[in-house]
Amino acid sequence: MFMRLLVLLLVVLFVLPLSACTSTNGSNGAGKEAKAGEANIAKNNSGSTADSPITLRVMDWSDSVKTIREEFHKQFMAKYPNIKIEYTQLTVDQFKNTILTAIQSGRAPDLFPIPSNVKLATAVAEGWFQPLNPYLGEDFLNQFADGTFQNGITSFDGQLYAIPETASLPSSLVFYNKTLLKEAGYDETNLPRTYTEFRAAAKKITENGQGKYYGIVEGGKQTGRWLMIVRDWSSLAGAGLNSTSPINLADGLTTYNSEPVTGVYSLFKGLADDKSFHPQTMSISAPEARALFGQGQAGFIVQGAWSIGVWNKDNPNLDYGVMAPPVPDTGRKGSIELAGSLPWMGISADSKNPEAAALYLKELYTGDYFQKARVSSGDAFSLIKGINEQYATVPQLKAYYELAHEYGRTVPNPAIRNPKSPGVFEYYKDVHPDLGELLAGTVAGAVTDYTGQLGQYSEQVGKAWTTAIDNAKKAGVQLDEDDFVFPNWKPMADYLPEDYAALK
Repeated sequence: MFMRLLVLLLVVLFVLPLSACTSTNGSNGAGKEAKAGEANIAKNNSGSTADSPITLRVMDWSDSVKTIREEFHKQFMAKYPNIKIEYTQLTVDQFKNTILTAIQSGRAPDLFPIPSNVKLATAVAEGWFQPLNPYLGEDFLNQFADGTFQNGITSFDGQLYAIPETASLPSSLVFYNKTLLKEAGYDETNLPRTYTEFRAAAKKITENGQGKYYGIVEGGKQTGRWLMIVRDWSSLAGAGLNSTSPINLADGLTTYNSEPVTGVYSLFKGLADDKSFHPQTMSISAPEARALFGQGQAGFIVQGAWSIGVWNKDNPNLDYGVMAPPVPDTGRKGSIELAGSLPWMGISADSKNPEAAALYLKELYTGDYFQKARVSSGDAFSLIKGINEQYATVPQLKAYYELAHEYGRTVPNPAIRNPKSPGVFEYYKDVHPDLGELLAGTVAGAVTDYTGQLGQYSEQVGKAWTTAIDNAKKAGVQLDEDDFVFPNWKPMADYLPEDYAALK
């Protein structure tokens, strides 16, 4: 079983979007036990059991809020002197490998997030996390925005296993350097909107830079970033790709060699042919690319909203804005998948300090400092009711949010239709090179026939998916192929609860 997880961690799987559906926090019976845990912590906090201090180990990859997190830990330990926080922050790739080794050795940290390439359903089935219900009462859970906790996404069989980190936004919008674009003849009234315009703008910036700055920079060694770009940008062109399954949710087919997908590859090949990419692009991570953009070494970068807080802190003189991804010259024909509240942090099944871990979560989300400081910095929107309205004042963050909702739509989620359906991914073996790896190879010049390779990829994914469905059924997983097909999905519109109901 563990080898199967190892395989899953080496491939790019899919994150789960939000769709307004049955909301559950699974808090049955939680209140009494949660209050008991808090009472124990309060007792410790009073110093009566100071001879038995607790070391709470926390691990994640939230580098964009490192300073705020460190201050949070400082305040937490001052408030609860019997609890020592041992915090480890890794890169996304480092975390994927490190957490697997830690779990395997029985030394998982008390609190850790679900890796971005693993479904929570799989992690729960493998026994990574323990239910949060005994430690988090309804008073705490009710402070989150409606719809934060979803059966089949954060909760299974009435038990809550993970809390989302922030209000989720797509991470495929484009940041631009206003100064470099102005030199190239662009301003906010004539930003490049199409593939042709975007390529031309990047080329012009590169020519103006004369080796000092370039058209675009990316964290090229993180193939997950390339995958996200292909998926989201081609979906704007009408590809119908999504993060919840490897098939098109509208028709159940694998169409990775369709024109909307190959169009993205053609654009990025053109950018590479023009030498518009920063020369370090293929050897650096996303945070390193973000730093170069902050130093004014590139006109464009594709990043998430979390970068805003970092630039505003580290590069206060950077004059930048955010815009939607370019679309084909023929226009937009779809939407970016608008993900909802994705599962993030849970308590390890092996934790000996679940009450202290729960107290950490309560202070992180509903304490006096962290959420307010994070939103004020421009890093992200909070899931806690009332925080955004009072503290979200950074213009780039507000612009990012508005663009995300202008170009994003909620897509169907098989896990909402059938909470058992994520079980198929225990039997699904991804195909390599995948979409992100092929785009990275295209930019690097290693892949020349991307159309042919995308055709092969489509065939191989289709076979792998069929095999996974068959094997899941043989193993007793209660799912059907139709759980993943939503013929009433319209890519330019949100998929709503009544759309799920119409399929019954």
